[in-house]
Amino acid sequence: PARKNLVMEEVERYGEHDRRVRMKVSPQARKRNPALPTHWEVREVSYQSQGRIRSLLTSLPVEDYNAEAVAELYLERWEIELGFRDIKSSMQQNAVTLRSKKVDLIYQEVWGLLLAYNIIRREASHAAIAFGRTPSDIRFKPACQYIAVQLIVMAAANPVSATGRRLAELRGGIGGMFLDHRPRPGRPRTVKISKTRYPVDRKAAPLK
Repeated sequence: PARKNLVMEEVERYGEHDRRVRMKVSPQARKRNPALPTHWEVREVSYQSQGRIRSLLTSLPVEDYNAEAVAELYLERWEIELGFRDIKSSMQQNAVTLRSKKVDLIYQEVWGLLLAYNIIRREASHAAIAFGRTPSDIRFKPACQYIAVQLIVMAAANPVSATGRRLAELRGGIGGMFLDHRPRPGRPRTVKISKTRYPVDRKAAPLK
């Protein structure tokens, strides 16, 4: 998404929420690479989300992708980014590397993570539908921990014929893990006082 307060000049208008704009190349970028031009052009697409107008900068050609298609692609990509974040932060607990050292085992570990992620998402989706909510309303981290424990217990439970009932109970337990979309409190913007990195001795004698 485009940063707020970007200074840009409209070059060509494709539609109500679709245009090509020109912006200045920053002096820092030109200092690092003097071959850069003074200006650059990019396509800006605006769309509405949660009552707010948001802007995207893209290089996709207007002949192949209209403004609605660009917005849909961005939202779809954003969901993929959130999925990777859930795998890295919630399932892997922010681990920098995988545990395996051999190539075959690394592939096996990655496939295991993807399968586990899809199982958790599938059960969370079924639970959301049962409660008349959307799957994105469920908090992933507590759902991941809860489902993982329940599936381990379920794997050793008897009789096997009661698996359907146990899955229904599992999905019922996810009902308390929905996100509460509470409005953020309005707070005026303030500037924090900068503090020195070094301690100040207010009783020190003045320098001579």
